[in-house]
Amino acid sequence: MDSYSFHQSLLDHTTTVTTATTYSVHEITSLPPKSLPPNTLPKFSDIVFRIIFISLFATVAIWANHEASKGFSITILNDAGKYSSAGKRFSVFYESNDQATRTVLNTSRFVENLLYPNQDPHHTKKQIKSVTLRLAPTNYPVTVSVHSRKAHEYTIVLSPSLMETSDNMNDAFVLAVLQGMARVWLWDGKGATPPQVLNGVVEYISTLSGFKSPEEWNSGGEVPEKNEICWKDEDPRKVAGFLRFHDQRKQHEGGGGGGGSDGEVIRRLNDEMRNGWQDWMMDDALGMGGEHACASFDILTRHHDPSSSI
Repeated sequence: MDSYSFHQSLLDHTTTVTTATTYSVHEITSLPPKSLPPNTLPKFSDIVFRIIFISLFATVAIWANHEASKGFSITILNDAGKYSSAGKRFSVFYESNDQATRTVLNTSRFVENLLYPNQDPHHTKKQIKSVTLRLAPTNYPVTVSVHSRKAHEYTIVLSPSLMETSDNMNDAFVLAVLQGMARVWLWDGKGATPPQVLNGVVEYISTLSGFKSPEEWNSGGEVPEKNEICWKDEDPRKVAGFLRFHDQRKQHEGGGGGGGSDGEVIRRLNDEMRNGWQDWMMDDALGMGGEHACASFDILTRHHDPSSSI
C-alpha cells in the first residue's frame, strides 16, 4: 500500500461548490388591512395559532442556519489537462457529472462519523472550511497526498495514474479520496505525530470502510527486537493490523477503558493528537504499554488467524 504524505503547499483555487445546504427565509410582509364586518374580531385561538406558527418557523430557520454552517466548500481541479488521457477520463467520469464532489461528500461523512460519532463531547471535532480535490498534472510517487496552505483549508492531490487503471478505476478513485479525507479529518499533533502512525490509521480507516480484506493483515516479518515499537513500522498495513487487533481485544474485554466498537482505539488516539504528540498517547489509546501491546500482538498473530475474533 502506498504511503500518504502531508505537507504545506501553495495552490490556486477555482470554482467552488458549497456543500453546506442553504435555506432561504422569505420575508413576511403585511397586506393592507381589510375592513371587517361590524363587531368581528380575530378569535383568540387564531391568534395563538399564528404565534405558534411564527415561533415554529423561526425555530426551523435557526436550525437550518446551524446545519448550513457545518458544511465546507469543495473545489475540483483538473490540472492533468482535458486533452490528456487521464484528464479526459477525470473530466468525463468525475468532473462533468459532479461525481467527484459526491465522492468527497460520501467519504467525508463516513470518516467524520467514525472519528466523531454522534458529536461526542469527549472528541473535539476538527474544523474544515474547504477541501480541494486536485488531479495532478504528472504522476506522483504516491497515489494520494494531502496539503494545507492555511488552517482549516486542505487540498487532496491525486496522481493521474489513478485514471490509467482500466478494470477498477472507480474503486481506486474512491479509495484514494477516502484516504485523503481520512487524512483531512485526523488531528496530527500539530505536525508532531509520526507519519507511520497517521499512515497506519488511514489504512485502518480504509479497511473499516470495506475496501480491504482483514485476511491481508498479519504481523509478518521477523520478531521485533527488544524495545522495538511495532506501531512505528513503515508498512501501514502492519500498523493497521496492530490497531485492529487491539480494537478487537477491547471489544472482547467488554469495552474496558472506553472500548467496545470498531474504531474506538483510533477515536481515542485521534483525540489525544489534537495538541501535540507523545508516545504515551498510543499507550492511553490502547489501554496498555506500547511494548506489551506489540508483544501480545506478535504472539497471538503468530498462533491465530488475525481475521478471527479474539
